[in-house]
Amino acid sequence: MKKDTSLISDNQAEAGVIATLVHHPEFILHTDYLKPSYFYNVENGCIYWAISELYKNGVDNIDAMNITNMLNSNRAVKKQIESHNLTNMQEFIDMSQYACRDTFDEYKLLVKNVVTMSFKRDLNRVANEIQSMCFNEKADLSQVNQTVNKKINHLTEQYVTTNEVEMFGTKVDSLWQEVRDRCTDSGIYGIPSKFEHLNEYLTYEPGELVLLKARMKKGKSAFFLNEAMHKLKNRVPTLYLDTEMKDRLFYERMLANLTGIEVKRIKQKKYSDEEAKLLDKTNEWIKKQPFVHIYIPTSTDEEIYAIHKILKYKMNLEFSIFDYIKSNVTSASENYNVLGARCDFLKNNVAGDLDIALLAGAQLNRGDQVADSDKIERYVSASLWWRDKDGDKVQKDGLKCGNYALTVDLNRLGEQMSEDEYIDFMFDGSKMRISEAQQHITKRTPFE
Repeated sequence: MKKDTSLISDNQAEAGVIATLVHHPEFILHTDYLKPSYFYNVENGCIYWAISELYKNGVDNIDAMNITNMLNSNRAVKKQIESHNLTNMQEFIDMSQYACRDTFDEYKLLVKNVVTMSFKRDLNRVANEIQSMCFNEKADLSQVNQTVNKKINHLTEQYVTTNEVEMFGTKVDSLWQEVRDRCTDSGIYGIPSKFEHLNEYLTYEPGELVLLKARMKKGKSAFFLNEAMHKLKNRVPTLYLDTEMKDRLFYERMLANLTGIEVKRIKQKKYSDEEAKLLDKTNEWIKKQPFVHIYIPTSTDEEIYAIHKILKYKMNLEFSIFDYIKSNVTSASENYNVLGARCDFLKNNVAGDLDIALLAGAQLNRGDQVADSDKIERYVSASLWWRDKDGDKVQKDGLKCGNYALTVDLNRLGEQMSEDEYIDFMFDGSKMRISEAQQHITKRTPFE
C-alpha cells in the first residue's frame, strides 16, 4: 500500500525558515546546502529561491514587492507559482514576525528538519524503485547491487551538508593534535614501506594514493606482494585487488616470499622435510592474518567501493593494493579518460572517503609513459617508477647495488628525486623477494 508522502513533511519548519529569512536574510549564507527543491510546499520553495536571489544581488530589504518581482523575473518559477494559489505576499510578510526565529541556532534546527524530511522523501522514492527492481526477474545480482550502490551513494552525496564557515584559526588546535597523533615515537607517520630508503621520501598515508609505474612483466606484482607481506607482519589489515592473478598463483608466490623457497620447487613439491614443516607453519600463520586477496579482472567503481567499505567495517581495513589500473577501451583518447577517471575515483572516493592508504599500479608503454600520464598523475599523491637495470647500469653501479631501481618522480607527500636519482634494489624473482641493495654512489664532476 502506497503511503502519503505529505506525512513526511514539516510545514511549520518550512514556514519558520522563510519567516526567519525575511527578517534575517544574512542567515542564508550559512546554510547554502538548503535547496528550494527540499521544500515539500512548492510555494515555500519558490519564496526561498526569491530571497536567496535577492540577497545574492545585494538586496537585504526583503519585502512583498521585492519578492514578487523576483518571482516574476523567472519564467519557470513564475509558471510554478501560477499553478499554485500563492499566499497574499504582504499578508505573509506581516505574519512572518510571529514565526521568525531571532537566533541562528534556532534557524539551523528548522533548516535541519526541512533537509531531513526532504531526504526521507527521496529515500522513500529510491526504496520504492529498488523494491520494483527486486520483483523484476531479469535483474541479476550484479545489476541490483550496482543500482542500489549507485542510487544510495548519489542520494547521500546530494545531501551533504556543511556547517557555518570557520576561520582557519579555530581549527588549529585540533589539526595540531591530529599531526602529533599521526606520528609514532620513532618519527614514522602513516604506514611505513618495507623499504627504509623509500620511507625517507614518503609513507602510505590514509586518504592518499601512491602509484607504482613499470613496464609489462617487470615486477609490479612482486613489489606489491612484498609490501603486502610487510604490512601483515606488522598487523596492518590489508586488501589486495588483483586484475591478473587468481588465488592459487598468488598463493604460490606468497608462500615463496614468506618462506624463501623457490616458486618452482613449491609447485613441483621438490622441498625437504624441514622445508615442508616451514610451509605448514607458514600456512597456519597466513590463516590468522587480516588479509583479503580478490581476483577481479574487470570491475566497476561501485564494486570496488563496496568491497572497500565492507572490509573497512569487517576488519578495519587500513591498507589496500590495486594491481593494476587498466582499460579495455581501444580509442587512445577515451582510454586516457578512463584511466584518469579510475585514478580519480581511487584517490577521492576510496582512499579519501574511507580514509584508507592505497597503493595502485599502472603499466608503462615502450616510451616509459602511462598513457596520457598528466590525466592520471594529477590525481595521485606520489608516483614511483620501478624498473630493471640493464647490463651497463649493473656494471656501472656494481653487483652489490642490485638489479632494480626505483625513482620517486612525483611526490606531494615529501621530497622528490631528480631524474637521475634512484634507490637500488635486489629482486629475486624465483623467491618473489625484493630487498634494498647497497646504494650506488653518484659521481659528479667539479662543474656540477
